[in-house]
Amino acid sequence: MVHSAIMEMEQVAHAVEVRGIRKAFGATQALAGVDLTLLPGRVHALLGANGCGKSTLVKVLAGYHVPDAGEIIFPATDGASHIAFVHQDLGLVATLSVAENLSLTAGFAIQGGRIDWDYEYFATGKLLRKYGVTCDPRTQVGDLGPTDQTMVAIVRALAILPEHGGILVLDEPTARLPAAEADRLIEMLQSLKARGVAILYISHRLEEVLKLADELTVLRDGRTVHHGEVAELDRKDLVRLIIGHDAATMDEDAPRPDRGSARAILEVSELSGYRVGGANLEVAGGELLGIAGLVGSGRSELGRLIFGLQRATSGKILLEGRDVTDMSVPQHVRAGIAYVPQDRLSGIFKGLSVAENAIVAELDSLVSGLTISEGRCNAAAGGVIRSFQVKSPDMSVPIETLSGGNQQKVVLGKWLRRDLRLLILDEPTQGIDVGARTDIFHIIRKVAAERNIAVLVMDSDLEILSEHCDRICIMAAGRIMNEFDGPGVPITTLNRAIYGH
Repeated sequence: MVHSAIMEMEQVAHAVEVRGIRKAFGATQALAGVDLTLLPGRVHALLGANGCGKSTLVKVLAGYHVPDAGEIIFPATDGASHIAFVHQDLGLVATLSVAENLSLTAGFAIQGGRIDWDYEYFATGKLLRKYGVTCDPRTQVGDLGPTDQTMVAIVRALAILPEHGGILVLDEPTARLPAAEADRLIEMLQSLKARGVAILYISHRLEEVLKLADELTVLRDGRTVHHGEVAELDRKDLVRLIIGHDAATMDEDAPRPDRGSARAILEVSELSGYRVGGANLEVAGGELLGIAGLVGSGRSELGRLIFGLQRATSGKILLEGRDVTDMSVPQHVRAGIAYVPQDRLSGIFKGLSVAENAIVAELDSLVSGLTISEGRCNAAAGGVIRSFQVKSPDMSVPIETLSGGNQQKVVLGKWLRRDLRLLILDEPTQGIDVGARTDIFHIIRKVAAERNIAVLVMDSDLEILSEHCDRICIMAAGRIMNEFDGPGVPITTLNRAIYGH
């Protein structure tokens, strides 16, 4: 029966066909005649640098944007009701339970004119277990960690698909997932292929694309620059297609701290919090120190403790020999500490312009008398946009109109204009393409070396840590367990250390 259903799906020429889609926002041509065909039982990767038009195309498919030209064709046996989306921002309601979030799209079970909550919790629990998700259906989504939130969003999308066939669109589904959870998701998607589901997969993690996708389309400046089979390509090919040339590698002559003579900017001794328990580390001026570890290792909490977002229960934090352990966040900022959070939306001010977001961290220095100098503000914002090559049609547009990668460039740029001693980065290039990622780290390294800034990088992407950090510490059970000299530490070596604990 299952076999015949899949055969029936395979007889359909396509699950959805996109022809000549064009979409402009003012003078910006986001999509310039894009074609795309999704086939049942195949994963189609959609790749491209930030701002190339990927998210715009997804929003056109979802009906959020109306295209200026072109058409989207669903076969008679399928339909828009059988297309499900998992967007970058997940679209979950933090104040509602897991069960309520799933039922918002799948519908509530009604008995006697009221919602049958016993059935809702039972059915949701059964669906979560089917896909290997262990959270309680009654738990508020806002109380879940990033991994569980992502898995809940994916399960919610799967719940509205038919038993066989349908279309699933995933926009950066593994951006917030550690390697083990990402592998679990890929296994889930492989099983969906066997059900005849057509999958559109957007990711900057190229290893996942090579492992999972059957074919790919690459966009650049809103245009299709490549379409073909994934099996014919390797990682270098993908990078070249995305950015238009080979990726720049770390300059071997780039200035690096002398480990023997460099003075420690940050010293952490026996620091403890909720998960962190007795962490010790030092970071020298000009040094990039990476922190790796599984979810729950205390990796992200370490950054929050150092910045003062979370109060330490014991231990000491010294900044250039000065005890800053019990300082508030504003005091830490004045002392020269900056923090870029894992959640990009926590680092921007929605509703404010690109320029306003670019200067918000240095407003105190832009005040002239009782007013803010417009000229100095524009000059400062322009400096951020030029230094980080932010793609924006105008500095006055709301920051949420930019792609996620360009939003993150503004967040980083605003902090690097301050007089910093320590920069803390939690997943700094999450959802950012390989070319922009390299550019960002080259800028960070250059600024860190020139101004003797210590940089602490917490990241689940081991490739980023291996490529860009001078040292990498492995965290487990709230403590620093191993340390490796970088860059260039083999990923297998880091994984063995991480999972060995």
